Amino acid sequence: MAKKPQAPRSGGRPEYRPTIEARQTVEQMRFVGESEDVIARALGISTPTLRKHFKEELADGHAQRRKEVIGLLFAAARDKNVSAMKKLEEMGRVAGAAEAIKRREAPAPKLGKKEQKREAAEQVGGRFATPSGPKLVVNNK
Repeated sequence: MAKKPQAPRSGGRPEYRPTIEARQTVEQMRFVGESEDVIARALGISTPTLRKHFKEELADGHAQRRKEVIGLLFAAARDKNVSAMKKLEEMGRVAGAAEAIKRREAPAPKLGKKEQKREAAEQVGGRFATPSGPKLVVNNK
């Protein structure tokens, strides 16, 4: 006996639909470092619902808001705002220092006991060096 197709349920709570304001709120709260639980409570939804409907805002919200803040700083600096100029100069210095640190040579990996002994044995010289192989009378080219 085949089952009859059932009509969709009419009861229950309707699915959450995010608004533009809610998306902006998520980006703003993520930018200032709020956790997902706090953001969800502020919107009045559960954390899984937040993750489901605001995946992009949670992942990229900080970057989008930082881009906006930097744009505002540049606009203020162009309008001769000295504090904005100083902040941009400071941000550039910090970014330059971070790049210099990345370019620095990474320290050599720490060797284990066996590798240290093998390396020390290869560097032995003088009287205790490994003798060279025997000299042959015939040249075997």
